[in-house]
Amino acid sequence: MNEQRIFIIGKPNVGKSTLFNRIIREKKSIVHNIAGVTRDFIYAKAKWDDVSFTLVDTCGIFEQPQNIIEEKQKEAIFNSLNESNLILFVVDGKNGLTSEDFHIVEYLRKIKGNVLLVANKCENFEKYELEVKPELFSLGFGDPIAVSAEHNKNIDELLDKVIAILKKDIQYSSNEDQENFDKLSEEKIIKVAIIGRPNVGKSSLFNSIIGIERAVVSEISGTTRDAIDQDVIINNHQFKFIDTAGMRKKSTITYGSIEMFSIARTLKAIEKSDVVVLVLDSTEGITHQDKSIIGVSENLGKSSVVVFNKWDLVVNNQKKKEEFLKYFEKEFYFVNYSPIVFTSAPKKQGIEDLVQSIIVANESRNIKISNNLLNSVLERYVMISPPPVRKGKRIKFYYAAQVGVRPPVFVFYSNLPREIPKYYQQGLRNMIRKNINPFIGSPIFLKFEEKEQAKFSKEKIV
Repeated sequence: MNEQRIFIIGKPNVGKSTLFNRIIREKKSIVHNIAGVTRDFIYAKAKWDDVSFTLVDTCGIFEQPQNIIEEKQKEAIFNSLNESNLILFVVDGKNGLTSEDFHIVEYLRKIKGNVLLVANKCENFEKYELEVKPELFSLGFGDPIAVSAEHNKNIDELLDKVIAILKKDIQYSSNEDQENFDKLSEEKIIKVAIIGRPNVGKSSLFNSIIGIERAVVSEISGTTRDAIDQDVIINNHQFKFIDTAGMRKKSTITYGSIEMFSIARTLKAIEKSDVVVLVLDSTEGITHQDKSIIGVSENLGKSSVVVFNKWDLVVNNQKKKEEFLKYFEKEFYFVNYSPIVFTSAPKKQGIEDLVQSIIVANESRNIKISNNLLNSVLERYVMISPPPVRKGKRIKFYYAAQVGVRPPVFVFYSNLPREIPKYYQQGLRNMIRKNINPFIGSPIFLKFEEKEQAKFSKEKIV
């Protein structure tokens, strides 16, 4: 089945992102009353009348771009419209047309494709019919569909029209077949969130991996605002790479600002991911904020890969690689299981190593080891490193079992589960990694429970 793509385009502040969120029934695009909030393409799956399609939210098109970001945005939109099966051209149904609308029309007339004119912000329908609708016919796209995305008016009518157009172009299989296909496809996809501080090269790295200029790249801090994603197949593996907004310290972020919403989208992207790629600026080194960011992903049980980007800018970088590895081991001791990759996004250096590291990190979080092997190793470990004495009693372990994956979770049944010190817990983690499986890139979680809670009738190990 061919993927049907619908692009939402228009000048700034006509409600494109509000319409996008309304159709997909999720607040995925940031909505704000400041013009130009959306800066990248935002993709999302949607369904109506048993027909699935991909909806694409785009940034506002300025007739006269004022900076490099706006210029790149405009160029990217017009270069991508040929990928669409349908274009929703959104105009302001409250205040009418401006020269920017006619500027967009000039480009749309050059495109061989379906264009559906949508008049948004039509809360006052009578005013729209009398004052605005007549001039919309001058655009040459026929009878416009009047909606109010904010108030959920006429959205059903719009979607009915959308599906009618799509059905002319493709023959759909049954709804059940489509749902099964989507489910199987989703299970195979490795979801990867690219995270880090502002201006470390996340978007450049994102573009280098997927092979196209999907994310707008500039030297201006905070260029990326939404979490944008792209599906791609590399080395017979399916990925969904997610470029996210740079994360700064909470104390520097104003409540209610665009940046606050951006960070919320980034955290959501981390939650939905399998693997996070933490991007560091090799010329700046590791900061406290970098540690906080990777700490968030570890607490959420996500596999991780650490990238030293801009590696080409480091003088004598080949001689300094060992120095950087020791630096990583010292500063990131709590995630020292993460693979380390050195990259240069513009030169596409290290991209193959990065992709392979992501595959390994994802596989690690799915590993299941046998309980017999785990308990055999545990028995030897406690003989060499006896558990400490607490409350006048020596801590004893009766049995251990792996009870989960994605991430791996191990439970240890003990006589004093709440008294096991942190250093001994870390020793048990090291025991697993060194003697059973390194679980490269994946955190492992330990749980400790009372002997009576165990479902096993085992004698104590020690």
